[in-house]
Amino acid sequence: MSEAIKYTEKHINAERPFNKYILAACLCEDNDTYCVYENGETVSIGIGSYTDIIITGAGISIKKGTTEETIPVKDFSTDVYGALKKIRIDGWRAYGYANYGLSRYTYGLDMGKEKEELIRLFIPEAEYRLLNKGIQIRTLNKEKIELLEKKLKYALCARYEHNSGELLDSQEVIRYDGDYYKEIVAAGVKEIKSNKYQKVILSRKIPLNKRLDMRKTYVKGREANSPARSYLCEIDGLEIVGFSPETVAEVAADGTVFTFPLAGTRALTNNSGENMRLKNELLKDTKEIAEHAISVKLAEEELTQICEEGSVMVTEFMSVLERGTVQHLGSRLKGRLSEGKNPWHALSKLFPAVTASGIPKREAIEAIGRIEKNPRDLYSGSVMTYDSDGALDAALVLRSIFQTPDETWVRVGAGIVDMSNPERELEETREKVSSVARQLVADSSCGSGVQCI
Repeated sequence: MSEAIKYTEKHINAERPFNKYILAACLCEDNDTYCVYENGETVSIGIGSYTDIIITGAGISIKKGTTEETIPVKDFSTDVYGALKKIRIDGWRAYGYANYGLSRYTYGLDMGKEKEELIRLFIPEAEYRLLNKGIQIRTLNKEKIELLEKKLKYALCARYEHNSGELLDSQEVIRYDGDYYKEIVAAGVKEIKSNKYQKVILSRKIPLNKRLDMRKTYVKGREANSPARSYLCEIDGLEIVGFSPETVAEVAADGTVFTFPLAGTRALTNNSGENMRLKNELLKDTKEIAEHAISVKLAEEELTQICEEGSVMVTEFMSVLERGTVQHLGSRLKGRLSEGKNPWHALSKLFPAVTASGIPKREAIEAIGRIEKNPRDLYSGSVMTYDSDGALDAALVLRSIFQTPDETWVRVGAGIVDMSNPERELEETREKVSSVARQLVADSSCGSGVQCI
């Protein structure tokens, strides 16, 4: 077996405090493949693709330059885990995403309007990891370490003009397709009352009338949000900015698994007294509490199927968490993977998040494909990182903005149960989408917004 390729690494002590989000946006400039991923106190940035990994229901394609290996899929989680184990790079981290279509594949449904590509990852040529006490540079091309350090030092002295540029009309975004949304909510409630399923999350796609400066939008949006994870990526021409309220799956290298369902929502305003009133209302609302409780119950059942007996527990129940323009009921569960299970079993079992699909999941996923008029693509899938030691972190793709060379859009949804009122569910989606709608910075020909001072 060939010797593993090693990263060249260098640690830089920052001479003065720096804004991680502004610095990340600067470091991504002039790259057509990158991914910024905020996880706790660390913001990691993968730049340039050394190895591309594309996973469909039929096979796993691993590309490096002009070389490509395709591995057939028979047992999805086992085969993906085994294929990635063979990558001969020490200490690699892959960045990428899982499309919502993975849910239809997992539950044996035809792909319908969704893409055949289930998961897209890349192992970067270079990385920056922004830490509290400095910055780590990693590269697979040791001759570029000085160039990467020079770029970092330039970015550290840069003034990022993220407040320049035209903001889109947030009210136009918030109001879009309200009548359609009330119609599909009514359709969902009718099916729930006919006992087809207990809960379904229904969403609407909102096209934007201008292209965005996604890096400025990320910095401005991160100022206004308090996400569980944030991300800024461009992969194969798809640009993504997001402020995820929750994770789908977190798997540590030792096999500990966490999941973090949020369900139950009220607005978050600029008035502390009103926020407290809404919080108390949320904690007493029968519909919201029932919606949250059944989500936690399903997450517990799913963990039990892949974890050691007796290891699954609820570590936090029904806390009220602030996420941008809304506050949610949130719970946290954990377990330990049982023998023979790997991180991809955890992702497959927990994906899609119950809070973005419904209960039971298979019936809700089937209903979403029938009722919604547009494919979800990446919406309610996951932006994720996966490490060579088996650590996996998958953020739920909500509160996100998407852009391709042809279109720019956001998407928003809400959980529908038998007590749902179409007018109230529409209002909830407007409260949620406000967290990104007010931060959309139009693309401009005036320049990149980065100036060294």
